[in-house]
Amino acid sequence: MVNTFSFSCSACGRCCNSPPSMSLAELFRHPNRFIGCIAIGRVARRRPGERLRVGRHEAVLDEADCARFEALADTLLYRAGDTFSIVAQGFDYPSLARCPALADDGRCAIHLQGKPLTCEVVPLDPLLPDSLQHLVLAERGDSAVYVGSACIQEGKRDDAALLVDEGRLADPHAEDALARRRRALEQERAIWTQAVFDALRADLFDSPAALARIPAGGFLTISLVPALLCVAAVSSRCRELCIDYIDSQLALIERSIAQALTRRRLDDRPVTQQLRGFANAYQHAKARLVNVAAVERRNGKRAARPDVEVYLSSAVD
Repeated sequence: MVNTFSFSCSACGRCCNSPPSMSLAELFRHPNRFIGCIAIGRVARRRPGERLRVGRHEAVLDEADCARFEALADTLLYRAGDTFSIVAQGFDYPSLARCPALADDGRCAIHLQGKPLTCEVVPLDPLLPDSLQHLVLAERGDSAVYVGSACIQEGKRDDAALLVDEGRLADPHAEDALARRRRALEQERAIWTQAVFDALRADLFDSPAALARIPAGGFLTISLVPALLCVAAVSSRCRELCIDYIDSQLALIERSIAQALTRRRLDDRPVTQQLRGFANAYQHAKARLVNVAAVERRNGKRAARPDVEVYLSSAVD
């Protein structure tokens, strides 16, 4: 089997069928467009000799493959018995089947104004080793989302960029995008995801009953509030940025629910309930942060943290 794939994006919007994974900084850049949440997924641990098969494509993992998996897990993932991913994520009604940044003409409305880095990585997966990206392409090329778009093609093509050649990344732009997304995830770990993992460990990651809420092959989505409380504790300015973000999110959630009610779809109801839960969590978090601000005004502000403040004010480079 020749594990060679070419890729040519026509900006058709087929893969823009849901809100993307984003950094916290990217969510702060677009507070009026993307409803933010935390997405928690379970990631399988791999062992030498394990076979990964996608259609006609297969890989038998060796020690080197497993070492690459472990290296990614050490820097990007979290272990508590099983292995987990924790990322910031845009959130919306699945019934819409579109990214909130998709314009009416099917093009990205923020392509030149802070498009999330993860969109540059598509159709690759930063949580998989480079040597196995051909399996990602094989799976996505056969999926319902990509069928008909012809953007992912097996073999070398004159009209498309060679993305993976014999199982190795061949496109320097794709390689650079993967590296930047992984660096962004490492930065997220240092700023908030490790702290959120630690905070949720007892109630979620060490609880078999709670972990059952994470669907196979999917994600558990929870409020972004644990991340906001983490970064808001860094400095007075970070807290102010978080309060402003909460205000924007409350208004966006209200608009999204109002639009859903006009659609009158039964399958929207669970999402509406979850959004109301997000709004309630935001309101409680804002009250907590406002109270902290009042205490600081009496006792003096804490030191600034320019690194995190700049991070929240602009997307990751």
